[in-house]
Amino acid sequence: MSFIILSSVLTGIIGLLSYFLYHWSYWIRHGISGPRGYPVVGVCNITYNGDYPPYLRIKEWGKVSYLSFEFFFKHYEFQIYGPIFGFTEGIKKTLVISDPEIVNEVFVKQFDNFYGRKLNALHGDPEKDKKASMFMAQGFRWKRLRTISSPTFSNNSLRKVTGTIEECSLELLRHIENQTSDGQQIDMLHFYQEFTLDVIGRIAMGQIGSQMFQNPLFPHVRSIFGESRQKIMMIGAVSPAMVDLLKWAIQKFGRFIPTKTDPSLIWKTVEKAVQKRIEERSKDENYPKEPQDFNDLFLDAKSDEVENDISSKDYSLKYSHAKISKRLTKDEIISQCTLFIIAGFDTTALSLSFTTYLLTNHPEVQRKLQAELDRECKDSEVTFDNLSKLKYLECVMKETLRLYPLASPANSRTCMNDTVIGDGIRVEKGVHVVANTWAIHTDPKIWGDNANEFKPERWESPPNSHQTFLSFGLGPRQCIGMRLAYMEEKMLLAHILRKYSFETGSKTELPMKLVGRATTQPTSVWMHLVARE
Repeated sequence: MSFIILSSVLTGIIGLLSYFLYHWSYWIRHGISGPRGYPVVGVCNITYNGDYPPYLRIKEWGKVSYLSFEFFFKHYEFQIYGPIFGFTEGIKKTLVISDPEIVNEVFVKQFDNFYGRKLNALHGDPEKDKKASMFMAQGFRWKRLRTISSPTFSNNSLRKVTGTIEECSLELLRHIENQTSDGQQIDMLHFYQEFTLDVIGRIAMGQIGSQMFQNPLFPHVRSIFGESRQKIMMIGAVSPAMVDLLKWAIQKFGRFIPTKTDPSLIWKTVEKAVQKRIEERSKDENYPKEPQDFNDLFLDAKSDEVENDISSKDYSLKYSHAKISKRLTKDEIISQCTLFIIAGFDTTALSLSFTTYLLTNHPEVQRKLQAELDRECKDSEVTFDNLSKLKYLECVMKETLRLYPLASPANSRTCMNDTVIGDGIRVEKGVHVVANTWAIHTDPKIWGDNANEFKPERWESPPNSHQTFLSFGLGPRQCIGMRLAYMEEKMLLAHILRKYSFETGSKTELPMKLVGRATTQPTSVWMHLVARE
C-alpha cells in the first residue's frame, strides 16, 4: 500500500513538473529568444517586482546587442534578444514587439485577432464577471461598453465639467500657497494625486465640494498602485485557480492579514454614490435635465448602433446574437466610475509630475511655456476655449509622455485566434503580445539622433508616419479618457505656471528614482514653487 501511495505521489510530482516545464520551454520550442528566468515562475521575479519597473527592464531586453569575437580568423556575432523576443510568467506567455509596423498590425489591422487585453489573475474572468469594466472587457461586451460610454468624453460633455476642474485647480493653488509661504519644498507628486482624486470624485462620484487633503478614500486608491498585491499576482501567473480560491476565502472568512488600506472600499463608495443619484433622479421632479456629472451621463447613456453593428465585425461569437441592452446596468455604471477613479487618479498625476520634473530641468522650455500662458490666458478664469489655444503646452505634455510612457502595461493584447504577424511570426491563441513602448519612444531610427532629449518643438509639426506614439494606446482600444486627461493637465498647469516657477531644492531627486509595476512613477517630486515677479 505504501508503495502505491509513494508511486502516486511521485507520478503527481513528475506530472506537475512536466506541466510547468512544458509552459516554461514554450519560446525555446518556438525558436524565439528571450530571458528564460526559472522553471515554474519564468521571469515573475522581475516582471512583478516594482523596485525596478519591469517595462524599463523590457526596454533593456529589447536592445539590439551582440556578442562579438574572432575565432580562427573568422568574425562571429550573436544577437542576444533584439526587437522581438518572448518570456514566460508562470504559465503565461508574452511576445514583445518593437517594430512600429508590427505594432500597428497587432493593435489596428488585426484587431479582430487581438481584441483582448493582457490581464492579471486579480482581474478575474472578463467573460463572466458582471462587474467587468471597459478596461477588462473584451469582444462584443467591450464594444458595447465603449460605444455607450464614448459620448461621456465628447468635447460637449467635457465643456460641462470645465468649471469643476478649474475649482479643483484653484483649491490646489490655495494649498500650495499655504505650504510655500515660508519657502518650503513640497512633493508635487502628492499634491497632484490629491488634485486628480478630487477632480474624479466630483465628476464621477457625485462628491459635493472639495475633499482635498482630507479625502478618506485617498490611501485606499493609492494602495492599488503599491506592491502589496505583488505576491498574489505572481501566484495567479503560476496558477490562476489559486487566486480564485484565495478570493473566495477572503470573501468567506475575511482578510487573513489586517491591512490599513482596502481597495474594495472604492467600489462600495461608488456604489453608494450611484444608488443615491438614482434615488435623487427618481424622487425629485425638479432634478436638472442637463447631466451634472459622469454619474448622470452614464445613467443617461445609450447607443442606437449597438444592436445593429454586429454583422460587420463579429468580435466574439458568444455575444453576437445575444439580446443587447442599450443602457448600462447599475453594476456597469459603478464599474466605469470605479475604473475612471483608479485610472484617472494615478496616470494624470504622474504625467503632471514628469512634466514638472522636465520643466524644472529645462528652464528655457518653462519660460517659453509661461510666455504662451501669459499671452493666451489673460483673465483670471481659464476657459475651455483658452485651453484649446495652448499649443505649446500640448507639445510639452506629449513630449513628456514620449519620454515617460508611464502606463505602458496597457499597450498589451491577447491573441484570440491563431494568426501570423510581421514576417511570418506565428502567434497562437492565448499568447499575450506587448508593445515595447519605452524602446519605441526613444528609438533614434524613429525619432532621430535626439530621441533621448526633451524637445517639445518636435510636436509643432505632425509626426512622421513611422513615429508611433503609444502613451494613450493605439487602435480601437485607445484610452477613452485621453481628452479629459489633457484637459486636467492644461487647466492645472495654466493656473500654477502663471503664478509660480518650478525650481529644484535640497530634497529634489536628480535623477528621479523610478519604481512601480502597474504604472512607472517617481518616488517623489520635491520642488520649490517660486512666485513670479
